[in-house]
Amino acid sequence: MLQFYVIDSLWEGRMNMSHFRRLPDAIQAYRALPASFRKALGVQQGVDVIDLVQCLPLFPHDQEGEDVMALRFLEYPLWKSDPQVMEAAQELASRLHIRYCLYRRCIIPAPDREKLPRALRDRYLWPDEPGDFDTAAQWIYVAGAGRLSAAEFRNRYNSSTFQYPLVVHIGAHGMDGRGNYKALQVSPWEFHLLIRRSKERVDQNKKEKRNLK
Repeated sequence: MLQFYVIDSLWEGRMNMSHFRRLPDAIQAYRALPASFRKALGVQQGVDVIDLVQCLPLFPHDQEGEDVMALRFLEYPLWKSDPQVMEAAQELASRLHIRYCLYRRCIIPAPDREKLPRALRDRYLWPDEPGDFDTAAQWIYVAGAGRLSAAEFRNRYNSSTFQYPLVVHIGAHGMDGRGNYKALQVSPWEFHLLIRRSKERVDQNKKEKRNLK
């Protein structure tokens, strides 16, 4: 049975967790905590738990945070395939007026669509390292920091820090369906969708080559 929890502070040595059977009760308890707390609201199924919303500062010196949808649950079939979890995420996005999401240790504008826009429907990524489509990123625009090279971005926001950058745009090497080079400027979520499409294209090409043998 699905349950919900609220954590009062993610970054404290000792944190308090409250459990709820109903999402409205969890939302009420979450809202009652100050925005200066690094609070979280999540879902629990048996012994498995995962955050759905966290209150995070958008800029390093912010004293208060903003409610951000944590998209990590989309990476796990257990959560992504559960309609109750998806419904809870949608209700939270609506009731908390979510503007940003936390994805791969970056805060990004909340996506408004699952598919790529028409202008990108015949575009693919051109990575510096074959097969590693993250290396197609040439620069990353971070709110408050400006345009950073991919190397500078990795050095500044490494996994040892609790600072999540607010990424607005990504400049990437791309190509069209014929293999012609195309410079791309996309949102972080569009970059994620392009990675997925580019991987699918590589897999399809490999499959076709095997069938020809």
